[in-house]
Amino acid sequence: MVDSDAVRTAIATQIAAFAEGGNDRGVRSVLVKTLHDPQVIVAHRADQVLPAASLAKMILGVALFEAGRRGEIDLDVRVRIADLPGTMYPSVLQALDPETTVTVRELCGFALVTSDNPAAEYVRAVLGQDRIDSTIKGLQLNSTLFPAGFSEAELGPLGRANTTTAEDMLRLVEHIDRTPHLEPLRRYLVNYLRNDRIPSRLDDDVPVRHKTGSLRGVVNDAGIVLLPGTPVVMVFLTDGQSDNVRTAQEIGELSERIVRIVAEAAAH
Repeated sequence: MVDSDAVRTAIATQIAAFAEGGNDRGVRSVLVKTLHDPQVIVAHRADQVLPAASLAKMILGVALFEAGRRGEIDLDVRVRIADLPGTMYPSVLQALDPETTVTVRELCGFALVTSDNPAAEYVRAVLGQDRIDSTIKGLQLNSTLFPAGFSEAELGPLGRANTTTAEDMLRLVEHIDRTPHLEPLRRYLVNYLRNDRIPSRLDDDVPVRHKTGSLRGVVNDAGIVLLPGTPVVMVFLTDGQSDNVRTAQEIGELSERIVRIVAEAAAH
């Protein structure tokens, strides 16, 4: 029989070392939950409200597919690349001819597979603030606010107005995981291309369905490590990080240790 208390203690020890190492680490919020045996939940400052950054794009995905399911938005309407908002940042859409058309559904895919900001901004505009707020309320993301978008003007201080907690992100990730008609979102997230955090030190054959978010001093990641037999939800929210690259590395190192603890416990 798996000793869940021992697993919980081992994970909590690792999380404490990551989160409480001194003032230079800023604020770090962590929430880990296993979805099968050994069933454990370990939280550190999981109710702390912090910048969501691009984690909020998962909310756009849920809101879009819910609106499509209700018949309010046609997800197969085609949009010219030339009609999308511009960006100074790299965008996969720049590889396409300006006259190429893609569907709203595909733009959601670009927003979640590559974290493309122009794609996310178009989806946000199609949805409108009322649908976004209604989705947040319906999912009971009670500490989450999403008033700003992903345009150049909003990626500075205004972008920090999008806030959430690890508890809310856990609820969102689990909703995407268990809701049948959100299968496209699961497919997008498992193919996410920015893998310098939760998946960075895991074996290549362990899929991770996740989304990162970044701002100056903010290094976030939330998703599910699809460990065979025992999937593990992990949420990392941070702020005030002095070195984003190093924080990303530390998230990867912690993720690897947590997966090892869970896998070894499940094997016995």
